Amino acid sequence: VPEVLLSGNHAEIAKWREEQAIKRTRENRPDLLGNA
Repeated sequence: VPEVLLSGNHAEIAKWREEQAIKRTRENRPDLLGNA
């Protein structure tokens, strides 16, 4: 489990989730992101 999820810091967790979502989208559907 990533350390950030164990920290209880909700702002950091939200940021981490956002980064993971973008990473997943970039891997699976790069056409959706364009040049982002």
